[in-house]
Amino acid sequence: MKLAPFAGILAAIVAFSQSTINGLAPGLTTAAAKLREAPGAVNQLPGDGSLREDSAHRESHELPKQLPKPMTVLMRSGNWFIYSHGCETVRQRRDVVIHFHGAHTTVIPRFLASELDAVLVIINLGLFSGPYTNAFALRSSIDGLLDRVRGSIAEQCKLTDASITRLALSSWSAGYGAVEQFLRFRPELVQAVLLADGLHVGFSDKRKRTVNVSSLDVFVRFAQQAVRGERLMNITHSGIIPREYAGAAETAMAVSHAAHAPTWPVDEQKYGMQQVTASRRGEFYVEGFAGNDKAAHARHLYSIGKTSFARLSKYWGH
Repeated sequence: MKLAPFAGILAAIVAFSQSTINGLAPGLTTAAAKLREAPGAVNQLPGDGSLREDSAHRESHELPKQLPKPMTVLMRSGNWFIYSHGCETVRQRRDVVIHFHGAHTTVIPRFLASELDAVLVIINLGLFSGPYTNAFALRSSIDGLLDRVRGSIAEQCKLTDASITRLALSSWSAGYGAVEQFLRFRPELVQAVLLADGLHVGFSDKRKRTVNVSSLDVFVRFAQQAVRGERLMNITHSGIIPREYAGAAETAMAVSHAAHAPTWPVDEQKYGMQQVTASRRGEFYVEGFAGNDKAAHARHLYSIGKTSFARLSKYWGH
């Protein structure tokens, strides 16, 4: 489902995201710019958070001095590979987080600050959910991506066995389209799903704004597994209510209800936002926040290190 009504909102927020396909975003060093000319070239990312960010959301991302510096690799495909501790722990295990949709200049420092000891792969395909859905419309497309991820890790860390130990899927906004396809075709491979202000479906009754729960079937099944403690599912959402389709708050409530997870009101300041609702059962979590404008939407990407990535770090015991 395309999110045309969000075009104006998302264009300003994720303009930098397109740099992962069409070129490097401003703010990277001259040395980093050369990555585009050499597929698989490696760049050491400073631990001092030197990637440019919106000053209103700047925070310290310096890693402890004793840890190896992180390593970043920009592939010719436009996908970023981030090794939080270089190849050190990758040789023992290969926990992989694939994040869909979000400027690398925002996602990378927040991933590093979360202290997740995993390989992060960032994929950007545009402003709407349609390209993410279409890119993985076949099981072979998903298998092909995972093969490329394994191949890249093997090459970059000089491994003969680069099998993925644990796989988590993360998305912001329109990126949920790719997550949906993974859960449709390869759910057995996914240990965690992290959705930041993005899961939209149509209505079964538009006048009453009744969410078409059948369109959420793959998410509901995964939520039920999380409720039983078999998987992790973490959802954050704003209060944006689109006119033509169910917003992230409405779909989160529908998934919570279908998974029999209780929801209750909250009045708390968290991550620079005002939390208004929460839902939890087992390893299924929902945090609902106030705000119905593009700034509120963007804050779910700015806070992803403290919400999605922090939750996964605890779940994986990193």
